[in-house]
Amino acid sequence: MSLLAALASIYAYGSVSDCSKGTALFTITSMSLTPDPPVTGQNSTLDLSMLVPKDVVSGTATYSVTYNFIPLAPTVEDLCANVACPIQTGTLKTTSSIPIDSSLKGSITFRIEWKDASNTELMCVSVNVKV
Repeated sequence: MSLLAALASIYAYGSVSDCSKGTALFTITSMSLTPDPPVTGQNSTLDLSMLVPKDVVSGTATYSVTYNFIPLAPTVEDLCANVACPIQTGTLKTTSSIPIDSSLKGSITFRIEWKDASNTELMCVSVNVKV
């Protein structure tokens, strides 16, 4: 590893985790964030693969951001605006783009939470980035 690469790894860090605490209906089978480590000023790509045990026809997607431990106002959208509905039983693969603004310094946490129409948690993913 070059000195430049070693220094870059000190200043950029990214991780993806399941934040559902085992209560979500969907089972996340794989998750990745690329590039790893994230590059400021570029978008990172979040790939998820999930097992869906039953069809879901509607719900909400909540996107939350915490910047240097300060929570920003979450955005709540129709789940079907982000993923084709109905979500059918089987394997669901999604790809999302996460912007990493070059003017930000410190810790950024992106949280994505899906719920169905009866408010049952479908999945929760947390992406932690340090730049």
